[in-house]
Amino acid sequence: MFRRLAAMTGLMWIALHALPIAAQGTKAANTPLPKANPESIGMSTERLANLGEFFRREAQGNSAAGYAILVARHGKLVYSTAVGMQDRENAIPMSLDTRFRIFSMSKPVTSVAVLMLYEEGKLQLDDPISRYLPEFADTPVFKGVDAAGNIETEPQRRPITIRHLLTHTSGLGYGINYDRSSPLAKSWGTFNPYGGQSMAESIRQLAKLPLYFQPGSDWRYSYATDVLGHLVSVVSGMPFEQFLKVRLFDPLGMSHTGFHIPASDLSRVAVTYRRNASGGLERVDGPLGMPPTSPPTFTSGGGGLISTAGDYLRFAQMLANGGRFEGRRYLAPQTVELMTSQQVPDSAMGKAYGDTWRGLGFGLGVSPVIDFRAVPQANRNGDYTWPGVLDTNWMVSPSTGVVAVVLAQVLRGPDGLANRTYQDMHNQVYQAIVDLESARP
Repeated sequence: MFRRLAAMTGLMWIALHALPIAAQGTKAANTPLPKANPESIGMSTERLANLGEFFRREAQGNSAAGYAILVARHGKLVYSTAVGMQDRENAIPMSLDTRFRIFSMSKPVTSVAVLMLYEEGKLQLDDPISRYLPEFADTPVFKGVDAAGNIETEPQRRPITIRHLLTHTSGLGYGINYDRSSPLAKSWGTFNPYGGQSMAESIRQLAKLPLYFQPGSDWRYSYATDVLGHLVSVVSGMPFEQFLKVRLFDPLGMSHTGFHIPASDLSRVAVTYRRNASGGLERVDGPLGMPPTSPPTFTSGGGGLISTAGDYLRFAQMLANGGRFEGRRYLAPQTVELMTSQQVPDSAMGKAYGDTWRGLGFGLGVSPVIDFRAVPQANRNGDYTWPGVLDTNWMVSPSTGVVAVVLAQVLRGPDGLANRTYQDMHNQVYQAIVDLESARP
């Protein structure tokens, strides 16, 4: 009874109190970039307000409990709001200071770390990964199954390279819940990186699993970026989380981003929800429901980061600026161009995920638009992003100068509705652009 009343209270908050967050949270959370009047840089105040109203209705309709939303253009913040609830059961409104488990939005961050070492000459993109992680020299490759259904393997015809890992063409896979149809699903399902063993031991275990295909011959989403996180640690000589903190998070002012949070910040964490068969939202308990309050043994470069909308906007703006932010350079502009350019066959994403991914490609850790006429959502060629499984989203549009972050915290349910924010974000941001060629202020 109490939980039902709390949920009703949460819905009342959504309807009555989910106002733009101009005065909530800390000043730093609300001003990750300098502010500008939307009309001064070719955007519409009225249409940006419509964007916020759209996501408020989505929260009311149980697409997610709430959203944190930031939109910038030419390095200036033009819109910021939070709608709905961070925690429905306890009637806590969403805030721009809310912490989110961003999962695969961690992958672009890890990719930037690798590219920083690449620019320093500490590794080359086409180096065999076994040069730094010898356990991958003998990783077997799936060949088929015999008459008894036993898996048969063969040696690698060419070694796994760092570029293969960055582009998800290494042949590595994910766990059993990612693909139950493959003969390898059971083998990959036995891999548990969160069993308490060291990061190095987890990667050694992963290197023993058969590759789905010969390196470089296909595209498959995988633990590749987790391997890259360990690579950063090995090559840099410091723990991965320390490298990110010292080289990226502290300089960028991403003070609320990391692999764990202080216990004092638990009240700021967005509750994870799951859509159920009746179209409602139910609270998710367990590992997905709450991030760790102490450093994990497996610092997942592919999905382990916790962050805020403002922190991630600063990271995305750095990329939009060609690798520079607030007077400090993190990557050369040509490296950002390489990262955000098509690196795989044009058919790879559609083949992997179906029609909703047509017109999209994959670079070094992000997905660029390669044919805006084919993608289901509003885009321009060269736009790029990579979302997270709990409906965390961001976008950079180099040709328009727009950067946006829209974060929710909801797991896909039986109806498959969750994660449609990826499309909604692009559509709503683009409808607010009234001058595509607006010059920088």
